[in-house]
Amino acid sequence: MKESHRAMKNRHWPAVFFAFSLAVFSLWILAGSISAQTSTENPPTIVRGVTKQGFAYMTGGVGTDEREIMQSWGGDYNLKLTFAEMSGVYLSDVELWIEKDGREMVHATTNGPWFYIKLPPGRYTIKATYEEERKQIKSLQLSEGHRVTRLLHWDLVEKES
Repeated sequence: MKESHRAMKNRHWPAVFFAFSLAVFSLWILAGSISAQTSTENPPTIVRGVTKQGFAYMTGGVGTDEREIMQSWGGDYNLKLTFAEMSGVYLSDVELWIEKDGREMVHATTNGPWFYIKLPPGRYTIKATYEEERKQIKSLQLSEGHRVTRLLHWDLVEKES
């Protein structure tokens, strides 16, 4: 009886070893896939947060992949601002102020050419500064359930060295 039991154990060993190896390999592939998704789907240059006043925002958009991700995440934001030169080159590090009734609601520096934010309905003034040149949007109306998209662009003159 002991001989037949040992023979059966030895016969199943290759199948058990194969199943175990397959499971380990699958986990290794899955871990690599999750790691790859994280780096692609949540790039470190997309910054998401909440302002001091409690408004959710997201900024970034360096590269096509990042802009696609931001666009897919942007559903809940009711204001999208884009910053670029007149030539079409996107800008980053734009200093931004959003005011309502003369009161500063948001002060931020962008981490890319796109800035999304969710603000309460109302009328806002947007001020943006890049390389000491300020742009402004007055009386921007935001309402519940609608996104407003605005482009602020600078006609930058190349400085001679």
